[in-house]
Amino acid sequence: MIDLMIYETGSGGDLESKSGYIQTVDSLTNQVYLALFGGNIEGDWWGNSLLNEENKMFSSFENELRNVSLNSSGIAILENAAKKDLEYLKKYADIKISGSVPGLSKFKLEVELTQPNDIPEKIIFVWDGTKNELIETIII
Repeated sequence: MIDLMIYETGSGGDLESKSGYIQTVDSLTNQVYLALFGGNIEGDWWGNSLLNEENKMFSSFENELRNVSLNSSGIAILENAAKKDLEYLKKYADIKISGSVPGLSKFKLEVELTQPNDIPEKIIFVWDGTKNELIETIII
């Protein structure tokens, strides 16, 4: 599956461009991003208008990021919300999720996907609780 690569700019996802060409991705990384942040807290992501009610994305993870304290119980809540949002991808990949607090008002979520090709891929999201926005996305 080849898709256009999207990345976080601090004000929502944008297309990745290099040397004037839109980049593509051959993995589930876009799906992870959309599941965790695409169905924004208002529930009005444009793609939801194309989906039936049971398949709409509402990003429990992003909603929880805006509401929980960044402590040990908050980490567990955030990890569970991410697992819930990514549940539909389990038929395509094994998923491991790990959350941490790397600094004051920051939350880091690591999502490791192992697709049938057995090559693990890690996506790291860093959320700034002071700014209430995603400040970094790293794909390894």
